Amino acid sequence: MNAPTNVAALAPTVKLLIGGQFVESKTTEWRDVVNPATQEVLARVPFATDEEIEAAVAAAKEAFKTWKKTAIGARARIFLKYQQLIRENMGELAALLTAEQGKTLPDAEGDVFRGLEVVEHAASIGNLQLGELANNVAGGVDTY
Repeated sequence: MNAPTNVAALAPTVKLLIGGQFVESKTTEWRDVVNPATQEVLARVPFATDEEIEAAVAAAKEAFKTWKKTAIGARARIFLKYQQLIRENMGELAALLTAEQGKTLPDAEGDVFRGLEVVEHAASIGNLQLGELANNVAGGVDTY
């Protein structure tokens, strides 16, 4: 008789994104992502260590130093690219939601579309907030 295999141990692990790099967590605590329809373990998500959290916060603070100086138009182009990627991958994103949450595919597609609407709105925030004065509309350019 074969011994049962630990299916969770065979599932891929989700890496942490710290400072623009994907890193494997050093944690000892993990959460399984389970397909509710089949009980298959799809992946394992780490509970980040205190050191990993501190590294992520430090990296975010460092990144903000340049991001806060990024022109409105450049920020909008990043969101527009993100919007394009969501549109190109809507089917795959909906399928992932279905597998991870047990939603019907039409329900998951609706969730992805609602998320896309949020990204579309975020891409236009710069224009929505324009008043008489707009700082940093381009590199070193303010408008009045």
